[in-house]
Amino acid sequence: MLTEDWGVSNLVYRTSLLLLYPTLVLLGFSFLRTIWHLGELVQDLWTVRSHRKPETSRELRDLRLNDRHSLAESLSALAKSGRQHPQLRRFVVLLLDELRQAPRVTLEARIDHLVGQIEAGLARDVNRVRVLVRLGPCLGLAGTLIPLGPGLMALSEGDLSRLSAQLVVAFSTTVVGLLVGGVSYVIAMARAHTADLVAGDIELVSDLVRTLLDLQHSETASPTQGIEVREVSA
Repeated sequence: MLTEDWGVSNLVYRTSLLLLYPTLVLLGFSFLRTIWHLGELVQDLWTVRSHRKPETSRELRDLRLNDRHSLAESLSALAKSGRQHPQLRRFVVLLLDELRQAPRVTLEARIDHLVGQIEAGLARDVNRVRVLVRLGPCLGLAGTLIPLGPGLMALSEGDLSRLSAQLVVAFSTTVVGLLVGGVSYVIAMARAHTADLVAGDIELVSDLVRTLLDLQHSETASPTQGIEVREVSA
């Protein structure tokens, strides 16, 4: 009897039961994150819609030196523009701070580093959504299989009410997991497109600043150019 109670199969079964509540908590958190990302998607769609307007692109291309040969006035106006993406405005604010720093000989390297940081942040935002594309179905599958053990035991004992309760949990987690994965996939595709547009705008602003300030511009491509990251097949 003791061997049966503490056998390997019984230990695995009890361990799987302990994983049910963490799985449900993580699945609920993933669902809330998906709702949050949906709100961010609305902002991205607004950015894409604004990006198609000529005046939005004109703000980027109209950077110019003032009478004192300074870019501060043009960049400040761009940083306050509500038509531009928040990451682009953040880049412009940081760029203004770099322009005030010395020495000028290191300005190009500091601009390159700043562009890389912003583009890495854009890629990180997309990858946060892509995690849910795989994590949602995995948690849904775990939440489906774990209650089946107690459900089958309840069936063998003739306890149909407990069996029904376990099946409700199993099927509900399946639906929520698939919903999280499917919605997150659509959000990830849309955000990757927006990130590519914003990365292009950031490259444009940095190139214009280099040209107007007569800085040497290396032809090496940014290591994070192109936010679209291919998923590794399972």
